Amino acid sequence: MRVISGNVLTGTNAGLDGFLSYYDNQITVIPEGYYYDFFGWVAPKFTKYSPSRMIMNWLIRSKNKKYVLDTNMHGEERPFVLSDQYDKYFPFDIYPVYLLKAILSENIEQMENLGIYEIVEEDFALPEYVCVSKINLQEIVRKGIDLMIKETT
Repeated sequence: MRVISGNVLTGTNAGLDGFLSYYDNQITVIPEGYYYDFFGWVAPKFTKYSPSRMIMNWLIRSKNKKYVLDTNMHGEERPFVLSDQYDKYFPFDIYPVYLLKAILSENIEQMENLGIYEIVEEDFALPEYVCVSKINLQEIVRKGIDLMIKETT
């Protein structure tokens, strides 16, 4: 079991003997995902949840279906794929992919033009969950915000 201080999307791993941190107001417990699916993407898995149509469960998806979600990433980090998937789940009217690319290249002017001052890393929690590249988007945004703070002081 993984004990998370905060929620599943933006919380931190507190460990089994951990505690609720100062700024959090909830504890979440989810099962650890220690297993490995050999060629898990090949066979249709009707018990696995996916927000996209990458696996075949969308054929029989129903509102009453319950899924067991755990900490397994089902693979490792992949190359940064340019797609419109972040736009579907991002809460603001900015270009998240271009902003992330500007942060990764440390282009200050482009970051300002794309709206780095309007966001915090928690805004990228849902796009990070649905990311097919499995990239830590919140960590990238935090580094970009820290870079902007360092440049303005």
